[in-house]
Amino acid sequence: MNKGRIDTNNLTKVEETLFITLYARALDSVSKNPILDDKSAQDIVSRINYNFEGLKVTKEKYNTAIRTKELDMRIERFIANHKNAIVLDLGCGLDSRVLRVNTHNSVSWYDVDFPEVINLRKHFFSEKSGYHMLGTSLLDLGWLKKIPNDRPVIIVADGVLPFIGEKDIKELFNRLTNYFQTGEIAFNGYTTLAVKLMKNTPSIKAIGIEANMGFDDPREPERWAPRLNLIEEAFLIESAFAAKMPWGFRMLAAVMSLSSNMKREGGRILRYQF
Repeated sequence: MNKGRIDTNNLTKVEETLFITLYARALDSVSKNPILDDKSAQDIVSRINYNFEGLKVTKEKYNTAIRTKELDMRIERFIANHKNAIVLDLGCGLDSRVLRVNTHNSVSWYDVDFPEVINLRKHFFSEKSGYHMLGTSLLDLGWLKKIPNDRPVIIVADGVLPFIGEKDIKELFNRLTNYFQTGEIAFNGYTTLAVKLMKNTPSIKAIGIEANMGFDDPREPERWAPRLNLIEEAFLIESAFAAKMPWGFRMLAAVMSLSSNMKREGGRILRYQF
């Protein structure tokens, strides 16, 4: 038994998916050529009582590290242009993004996830001036009232959308864009094929959960929430950090880059302004 480690038995299957990305970041941090190089991820893994090896995370570590790094960069760019920005990380899990991103003292950061996840998160992170953790379902939306809405906001959702139904996603995006006056939403957008294939991913099968939300047209979210305006579709295989992947993955990326549809299957960051 892992005596002295933090227990995770109270998490639901949806909440348990946070361990996939956590472990992927940890594996990246100890690799020979790390992309994200998040040392805190490995430290957190070492302190949690969970069968991480049973997730069989392999190639996901590259995709996770690249998309996380790309989202970090977009937050930093937004903050550089809006010194008093609000950062809202939806489904934050045990991500240490708040520590990785270079912020100003005038920035207010809110990490939001289920109550049990935030309880677990508080073993590793502490609230301080400008940093807040909110334990709630994203779909409750009563938590929005705890956040100022008179400042520019950047909202990120990393790996969250596939586990929320389409109806709930539409309501969430509408409530967010109607509550805040101005800002951006950035997230990794899974295609319909990617979501179908996800059910055969070893880590998803190990947890016993299915993804149910994917879309191909990058302008689809504009139809969910009228205030959204697509300003970027960035393909992960074209990221500068993809050069750090092993040779075999780089060759596959080169082949996939020949087609826009294939590039989308390799993962993408979507960013919208409102």
